Amino acid sequence: MVEMTLRVPQTLIQLPESERGKLIRAGLQEAARARIRQLQTDIAASKEEIARFEARYGMSFARFEVELLTQQDSLQIHEDYNDWFYWQSVLEEKQRLLADLQALDRL
Repeated sequence: MVEMTLRVPQTLIQLPESERGKLIRAGLQEAARARIRQLQTDIAASKEEIARFEARYGMSFARFEVELLTQQDSLQIHEDYNDWFYWQSVLEEKQRLLADLQALDRL
């Protein structure tokens, strides 16, 4: 484990060490659960945006990159690519963070 320094109110310091530890662990667990819920919401929103592009073009992002982006030169396609790429990146990042937090929650 990594040791961290944490600034806490004096009233928390005055509690017995066992009680202080319980409060800190419970607080961290609740914060992790809240973050997991937020990440799940962000993932759902990203998937909705991605589904909108998939429905518009009738294909996955990977196929879009190969078939349309490289073969057609249109401003709309490039704008959609940028937006779609953004949502793909957001989805992947949030999924990685969620997996990390869920692994932490299992400890």
